[in-house]
Amino acid sequence: DDKSTESGMKYFLFGAVTSAIMLYGFSMIYGFTGETNLYLIADVVRTAGLSLFLIGGIAVLVLVGFSFKIAAVPFHFWTPDVYEGAPTPITAYVSTASKAAGFAVLVRVMVIAFPAIDGFWAAVLAAMAVATMTLGNVLAIAQSNIKRLLAYSSIAHARYALIGLVALSVFGVASMMFYLLAYVV
Repeated sequence: DDKSTESGMKYFLFGAVTSAIMLYGFSMIYGFTGETNLYLIADVVRTAGLSLFLIGGIAVLVLVGFSFKIAAVPFHFWTPDVYEGAPTPITAYVSTASKAAGFAVLVRVMVIAFPAIDGFWAAVLAAMAVATMTLGNVLAIAQSNIKRLLAYSSIAHARYALIGLVALSVFGVASMMFYLLAYVV
């Protein structure tokens, strides 16, 4: 099917570019800290006196990759086309399981490795969540294709879970995981 080929190519190309950006961010983290362990990275960031601006910039590079995976604004543009072109079982998998996995890794990286800049990334994630919820719900109204409607709904619903991470608390993260579990089911 031509639509499936096009959507598969879009997902592959956009995913490759955002993965490259995220990997560049991870390589910069390793270059500045000399560590790959998230707990040790947090210790180095805390004790080495690295510039919060520098670490914030690196965290943004890493956040680009995660934003693509969870389809957050402004990296959501692939979602409706890919959902529409993919077979229904693949659409269901990408809309739930892969997003839940993306959130699980996002939580680990942001909460464990970057606690020194939690105010910075919490503000960025909050702005992304508000923009994504608004855009996802508004654009869903005009959809006549059920898969595109599912895509915009998926964009909006995943951001409801993102609010738990923005809360910067154990209860917030637990709430996010509970929401994602219910969402996947």
